[in-house]
Amino acid sequence: MAQYINDNNEYYDGISVVIGDTRYVSPSEELIIEAGYHKVEEPATDPLEAAKQAKYADIDAEDASHEVFTLGDQQMWLGHELRQQLKTSVDAYIATGKTTVTKWFGGQEFTFPCETWLQMLAVLEVYAAETLNTTEAHKAAVSALNSVEAVEEYDITSDYPESLVFTQQMLESLGK
Repeated sequence: MAQYINDNNEYYDGISVVIGDTRYVSPSEELIIEAGYHKVEEPATDPLEAAKQAKYADIDAEDASHEVFTLGDQQMWLGHELRQQLKTSVDAYIATGKTTVTKWFGGQEFTFPCETWLQMLAVLEVYAAETLNTTEAHKAAVSALNSVEAVEEYDITSDYPESLVFTQQMLESLGK
């Protein structure tokens, strides 16, 4: 299992990194490296610790699989930064008296009332927070396990929120 260390001999905590003023939770390897860490290979000698590290990697992969929702007929994800940019954009539209916003994702145009965008972003933010909470709860549960067998048998797929599907009817009701 790869570990990451920075020039101050501090190991990446496996949870988040800070780049500038932004904290990235469950960051990609690119972000970990951008945050000043470099990869070091250290084989785990303790079988329980090795099993936990492997399970943490499985949990991170499971978490990433929940970073999706359906809008229209398109599956997508808006990361935290993009959600914040979209919120800023919608707020600017509202401030200038506009009532609708058009955005393009994956070559598809989406036009909704400003309030619909704001409500959709709020729902996405709650979904992202609940997904992260589930991921962190799984990591804490694995950390508390005392046997390789218990770690290997631990179900990392439980308790995640249902994937979001934004239908036209749902979107129309959000803006009301």
